[in-house]
Amino acid sequence: ATPPSMSAAPVPSSEPAGCGARWSRWKPWLLKNFLVLGFAFVLTLALAWPLPGRELGTPKAGDFPITQTVCIVVIFFISGLTLKTEDIKNALGAHVALGYGIIIILVVTPMLGFAIVQIPFEPVQFRYGLALFACVPTTLTSGVTLVTSAAGNGALALMLTVTTNVFGVFTVPFILNAVLNSAPETPDSSAGSGGDAQMAEAASDLLLKLVVSIIVPMAAGKTVREKVGSAPGFAKKYKVELGLANNSALIAIVWMSISKSREMLVGESALNIFVIVLAGIGLHVLLLAVNWTATTPVLRLPEKERRAVLLMTSQKTLPVAVTVISYLDEARWGGHGLIAIPCIVGHVSQLFIDAFIAGKWAAASAKADAAAAEVRLSVAELGQNQASEGKNGNRT
Repeated sequence: ATPPSMSAAPVPSSEPAGCGARWSRWKPWLLKNFLVLGFAFVLTLALAWPLPGRELGTPKAGDFPITQTVCIVVIFFISGLTLKTEDIKNALGAHVALGYGIIIILVVTPMLGFAIVQIPFEPVQFRYGLALFACVPTTLTSGVTLVTSAAGNGALALMLTVTTNVFGVFTVPFILNAVLNSAPETPDSSAGSGGDAQMAEAASDLLLKLVVSIIVPMAAGKTVREKVGSAPGFAKKYKVELGLANNSALIAIVWMSISKSREMLVGESALNIFVIVLAGIGLHVLLLAVNWTATTPVLRLPEKERRAVLLMTSQKTLPVAVTVISYLDEARWGGHGLIAIPCIVGHVSQLFIDAFIAGKWAAASAKADAAAAEVRLSVAELGQNQASEGKNGNRT
């Protein structure tokens, strides 16, 4: 997902201009805000006309929803195709930052899910959704993009992305099942060994689905990149187009989920939706505060590593979240669209908040670089003046 621009939309010129000139002005803004605009569009479409999304999202092959699974495969195949091995190797030297990031993303923040499911959000699917969002790994693309734009350690950010999303496939199903089953009045829950066996079976089933829909296509995309000579050049040349395809597949999954839950969503009060929006924003602010404390005054990481770890450990991935949601049993947990709402709110809020932070960091780095360049220039000029004075003294 491409982080949104913090600047206002371009103002159309009053002077007559052709379509090409207008497109040139609007294109950068539209590309930066593609994901947010896409969410707004499909939310409106799903609420106004849910039939197409509902019909597309209903057919299944066994336990796999066909259209959603195709979209998921597209997302993670593209992720594998664009994954650079050399960037991952460059991050292995930052042991403390890497270790802290992995533990926070895969172990510590998912534990927040146990507290979130106890909060009496209405409907209950909102608490499931926000707890689920806390359990998933860090973002797939937007985090790395933000870290790079903020003059942080992009290689470390990429390493955290790959490591936590691969390992997360194996940890999230079991943590999430424990979190959801700890909620008050868990639907169809059973006590004792029978309940434990049900939880283990559900977690194993989700693990299998995530391996098939995430690990396999990502490995296939990475294999194509390594084995097909033209693949790296293709991925580089069509980087923007591949990013748009990735985001479009994610938007399509959200569209189908909301379309299927349209009746329940429109029945919710504005207050309930407003509360979950605030909760999604609050979760991200809390993660930023905790991770700032750990990376700055406690661990005192080098600045580039600190920026990478702070952003990556505070973000959560929407693609994995909606993948997990698409495999949840609606008869037990409720409509996928309602569960997805807190995840979408959390994702959009972290994009805007972190884009603002990254912009501040980038401006500070640019100012520091300019000051350093001035110092180097002054030193060089001073050296030249001293050399010139020395030559004049020798002549005298």
